Amino acid sequence: MYLFEHEQKRKKLIRNSYLSVFILSLLLGLYLFFTDYGLGMQFITRGTISVLFHIVVFYFAMKNKRWALFLVKVNVLMLIIMLVASIVGLIFGR
Repeated sequence: MYLFEHEQKRKKLIRNSYLSVFILSLLLGLYLFFTDYGLGMQFITRGTISVLFHIVVFYFAMKNKRWALFLVKVNVLMLIIMLVASIVGLIFGR
């Protein structure tokens, strides 16, 4: 099925938005790993694995592979859920 030009732009904008938030989730994850572990061996190991995973998924998402786009969307959804849970915990926590 063919899309009109404005529909193609909209889909491209949404995909680029997901990829931008995906990169932000990588940076947030590295920050959280750093605050948990410092510059120890665990941070280096988990940080390296996380960065490699994000780079591979980002590369294939740029190539429009369905499985990579699915992983990007799941990651962004999990990030949103984590942020909402953190905000609720801050509001209602003691």
